[in-house]
Amino acid sequence: MKEKNISVLQGVCATVVFVAYFLPWAQVSILGSDSSISFAAAAYQLASLADKMPLASLIPLGIVTLGGINVLWQWLLKTNVGAFYMNSIPLFICVLELVILGSTTKDVERFLDLVKHLGIGFHLAFIASLVSCIAAWTVIGYRFLAHYKEYVIAASLLTGACLFLRIGTDVSTVVSLEGVLHTPDTEEMRIYLYLISSVLFFIHLPFVIYGWIVFAVTSGKQQRLLEQNSAPEKTNTKTVWVKDEEEAKRYMEENNIH
Repeated sequence: MKEKNISVLQGVCATVVFVAYFLPWAQVSILGSDSSISFAAAAYQLASLADKMPLASLIPLGIVTLGGINVLWQWLLKTNVGAFYMNSIPLFICVLELVILGSTTKDVERFLDLVKHLGIGFHLAFIASLVSCIAAWTVIGYRFLAHYKEYVIAASLLTGACLFLRIGTDVSTVVSLEGVLHTPDTEEMRIYLYLISSVLFFIHLPFVIYGWIVFAVTSGKQQRLLEQNSAPEKTNTKTVWVKDEEEAKRYMEENNIH
């Protein structure tokens, strides 16, 4: 595995995702005429509503900004963990959009017809972000023992914690608990905790599993490489006794020693 090629791939994927934000993301029909809108254009229109929705309206614009930062990050710093988290944002958006479309109908043909209305920007962002995340976790799993052991363990623990938090803040769980004071403030906090834990759980789960699979398959090779890199370098030495300085110079010239 050549990590240099993976680094170039991450830079390309980041660039494609950023460009995809400005390409047609979805096709809409207004008064019988079809038109398309890009993610960046929609983000700009939402940002104009900042006085009515201060936070929610600025999130899409922040995502586009992060996309531009990610391009510089991947071409200059080239970090797999950073690539995963940066590109997991557009990947999550694309998957969420597909889930929303799927929830509107149970007919497969109708769902595929809805997907056809998604623009080239959506498809490029989905493919590039998915490839980036898979490539990042391929390196993370392959270099587990050398560089990423602590991170993979921490990500696995975070995924498990988010699962328990998601179950604990689910509305069915909260309603069944006795002695819990249900107020508007606690309900709002429950919703935020449920959403945050759900997002983190679904972002990490498939890739953490994939990373462990890669490690399991390559653990033997990783261990051998680690042992080779940590073993002291062996050098062949030879002691030669000479009578005087002239003989030493003659010996060095004959054996091409400088």
